[in-house]
Amino acid sequence: MSTDMSSDTFADFRSNFPGTSEGVFTNVAQRGLMPVQVQDAITAYLGRRTGLGWRKEESFDLVEGTRVTFANLVNAAPDEIAFLKNVSDGMNHIASGIVWNAGDNVVICPELEHPANVNPWYNAARRYGVEVRTVKPNDGFLDLDTLMVAVDERTRVVSVSTVTFSPGFITDVAAIADACRGHNARVVVDAAQSIGILDTDVEALGIDAFAVATQKGLLSCYGMGFLYCREEYAEEMVPAALARFSVTLEEGAHETALTGKDFKYAPAARRFDGGNYNYLGITAVKAALDLLNQLGTPAIDAYVRRLAGRLAEGFLEMGLPVCGGSPGPHLGNIVALGEAGGGRHYSADDPTLNALHDTLTQEGVHLSIRKGVLRFSLHAYNNEDDVDRILEITRSAG
Repeated sequence: MSTDMSSDTFADFRSNFPGTSEGVFTNVAQRGLMPVQVQDAITAYLGRRTGLGWRKEESFDLVEGTRVTFANLVNAAPDEIAFLKNVSDGMNHIASGIVWNAGDNVVICPELEHPANVNPWYNAARRYGVEVRTVKPNDGFLDLDTLMVAVDERTRVVSVSTVTFSPGFITDVAAIADACRGHNARVVVDAAQSIGILDTDVEALGIDAFAVATQKGLLSCYGMGFLYCREEYAEEMVPAALARFSVTLEEGAHETALTGKDFKYAPAARRFDGGNYNYLGITAVKAALDLLNQLGTPAIDAYVRRLAGRLAEGFLEMGLPVCGGSPGPHLGNIVALGEAGGGRHYSADDPTLNALHDTLTQEGVHLSIRKGVLRFSLHAYNNEDDVDRILEITRSAG
């Protein structure tokens, strides 16, 4: 799909988000705005459920249609997609599904990660004796050479984020995957901050698995998510939990048919599906996916990078400390102000930045502070007026 779209196209997209009239929302890294299409889909679902006409079996078509739609979004096969609750759920399925051997290790950079991509690996260390090797970031960046020093022939997994939790830089996942391939190490990814915003092609990236929740770039609900697991990788795994949709049934068998001790795991990532699906969450995200597909993630990607570049350049012209400096390949949809890794989770070391955060918030700008930096995160419902309003308030706060 072409990335060359008119401003009217994005204005039409923005019109689906009532929240944009209530202030400047630059906090998709925490949660995305919800479009009216999602609200309408939820309302219609609840209307059917409160009556007598709803039948679960009819929702299976919705489940499979959503699986296909999401698979197409990230260039995966439908069998490589499972339905889960959130990123933590997905990462725990991977960490507990691997058949670990004594002496295995996993490599992570905790300072750049959300706990969802840290705690499951430390739990694997406690449960299976896995060694967790940690590397340090370099000025907020994950340096490939530094990372690969920690990788050896016993490394089973290197786990990173497509876009870091803080300061929000794009990780060169493709380069990491390419380097890890020579060590037979798998690359598992927290994609919370990118899916639905930055164009994602699992084949081009060369990754083996990712987890994502739907409340951020996918513009939908908390408590719903997807797990991608490459077929070859999934077939190596033994799920720690099993339920009716995790196993293969004979053709035509009812969903509750017993398989007995000679059961077969469902193909690829489907073995992680579990029990009854979150039909409400799937209804909601299907509506969001259909809306996102009207633009396409290549166009959204190009658009938000332009907006983020405009915001970063504006801050730099004011002499403010933009993490990462001038816009470059590291800049996606998140612009961060401050010192990466400084301060606490909800405050910065620099009192000037804390004051700026308070001023922006009072003026109706929604943003967040994470690990000491002010984090502005954009989606396709944002526009240049949003960016210019932030810069105007910042200048006035001088």
